[in-house]
Amino acid sequence: MYYSFAPYEQDFRAWWASKAFPEVNPLTRDFLTHITRPDAPRRLWRHQEEAFMRTVYAYELLQWKDLLLNIVTGGGKTAIIGAVVAWLKVCHDIHKFLLLCPNTIVRDRLEDDFTDAMVFRDFGFFPPGTEHYTNALGLHVMQPGEGPQGIRDYGVILGNIHQLYQANISGKRNLAVLMNADERIAVFNDEAHNTPAAEYDSTLFTLRQISKFRLDTTATPDRADGQVPDTKMIFDYSITDAQAEVPPIIKNIVVYQPQLSSVELTYTNPETGEKRTVDEMDEEFERIEKGLSSTQWVTDPDPMHKQIRIALDRLAEQKRRADALAKGAYKPILFVVAITIKDAQQARDMLEEQFKLRTLLVTEQSDEKDREAARKLGKPGSPYEAVVSVLMLREGWDVPAVSVILLLRKFSSRVYGQQVVGRGLRLNVRDTDLQEICAIVDHEKLKHDWLWDIVGAKVRKDVEQATLFGDEDLPPKRKPQFVVNPDLLIPIPEPMEEEKADFDDDLANIRIETTDYPHWQKVLDEFDYGVETEISRVEISGVVGQTLDGSGFREIREAPALYGVKKPLSEIDDPIQLAELLKTSVRDVAANLLAEEGIGSHELGYLYGVLMDHVREKMLGGKTVGTAGVAELRHAINCRHRLAANFKNRPGLIASIVNYKQEAGHADQ
Repeated sequence: MYYSFAPYEQDFRAWWASKAFPEVNPLTRDFLTHITRPDAPRRLWRHQEEAFMRTVYAYELLQWKDLLLNIVTGGGKTAIIGAVVAWLKVCHDIHKFLLLCPNTIVRDRLEDDFTDAMVFRDFGFFPPGTEHYTNALGLHVMQPGEGPQGIRDYGVILGNIHQLYQANISGKRNLAVLMNADERIAVFNDEAHNTPAAEYDSTLFTLRQISKFRLDTTATPDRADGQVPDTKMIFDYSITDAQAEVPPIIKNIVVYQPQLSSVELTYTNPETGEKRTVDEMDEEFERIEKGLSSTQWVTDPDPMHKQIRIALDRLAEQKRRADALAKGAYKPILFVVAITIKDAQQARDMLEEQFKLRTLLVTEQSDEKDREAARKLGKPGSPYEAVVSVLMLREGWDVPAVSVILLLRKFSSRVYGQQVVGRGLRLNVRDTDLQEICAIVDHEKLKHDWLWDIVGAKVRKDVEQATLFGDEDLPPKRKPQFVVNPDLLIPIPEPMEEEKADFDDDLANIRIETTDYPHWQKVLDEFDYGVETEISRVEISGVVGQTLDGSGFREIREAPALYGVKKPLSEIDDPIQLAELLKTSVRDVAANLLAEEGIGSHELGYLYGVLMDHVREKMLGGKTVGTAGVAELRHAINCRHRLAANFKNRPGLIASIVNYKQEAGHADQ
């Protein structure tokens, strides 16, 4: 996705570093001073503060109202949304905020943070004297089948975007209430960029008519349907950025790939009995990913069993680390990503029956009870140690205890691949120097190198079953750096910024000498067109090659065949064809002359007539194009370059011809 903020980076950083925040309204300046105060009950992380500052800068200084923040999973997008809501409430008199999300999992997470204005109170976003604004930010969660009264009564409206779709009565009613409200709204589109539906775009377009501000927050701005979001990306905080923070913000990623000779990926179609190797499945993987295939391909038991065995080895390592390093603060969970529902069912059965691991299966066929269990994974009381899904658990499903991911399927989409990896990035223990990893079991034949490059993963190849690793795969601990002897620092001056060129002033100082020709016909009469000579054809009789090694060896080759060579003008004897060539040439000359003078093409017909009159008098001996002979027509065509040069060499002549039009009968056109 295009990064719209790039031209403003330097100016923004100077504005942010100044702490004076020039050129914003006074209320905003006071708010920014408040939110960056050292004694805040809970400070934003630096990248959260930067994202918020960029939002303010883009809205107030650049006058952009439709913005996008690309922030890694686990990067704290909800806190940024809360800060922006508080700022708009205090400083821009916006009182209704619409929070949209793609699914119930994202909705539930947002509901937890905005219920009882918790996110505002935790961070102390509202300055002294404005704390009462939290009372006006009560949360209404849109529910299927409920009336729209809550949309009218509450300050924060939360719902899935499909609850505003016009295809259903409830959505049509909800959207109508918003559109007919007296007050403008701010729209927050959280993790909804990969909803491949035409009505998704239509709904956002409709909301644009009543929104004073829109902020999209996502970890994957590239949409699965190939479309480009209609907002401006102003911040890009990637996985590698988050992994470099001290203390860490997300887990590091280590990929474990089995020996190719020991795990050969093969698949079976249970309906037909057809078998395929992984090399024969590329097209089928793409069709499954796009929802175009109903075939229930299943990984054969042998490769599935071996890969699960390697994944359980990683789970054992993660449990040991959780006990030793985090004092048992969390229970690691295995997340298996299957190809199809039948593939997922087989993986669940194998985990439970052969490996005795309590496993939850979540697919599009699962009921609400199973989906609720997925949301509670890793929490006290959850009995599951593993979860198997197809592509259900992606956006918004954030379970920090997911410590091992087993990929049984191939990802073709950059979007889906990053989303699945993102499910294992959230830390279990924050604000410490504890290093956590997300262990991913992959197969080299799935060709996911592009994905591991994007997420900055360490890849360990040729992993065997029953092989356990120690802590060597943990990333090195990074300690914050402090200046011990500030007196020894060598000051580095700020780079001198060159004064920006003012092209308008430069252009104003340029004077082009032009002449006015009210009697331009006399100038045209003085033009002369003698005999023109041009190279019309080159024939190659042979080619001689000589080596450059000093031997003097020479090689004679045949002349190359001539393909597509145009017939030279001297060989064209058809007067009709020559006449058309001449008129085309003159029309091209006229168009170029007008363009160079900055005169619109609406004068092309007039200037073309003037030039044809000139050609008739000076090159055709007073004859029209239709009555001129072959030799005269060839001569006129050969003179086309001199014709253009004569007019170009007299600045102001074309403008005078247009300004001082003469009524005359022009030559045949």
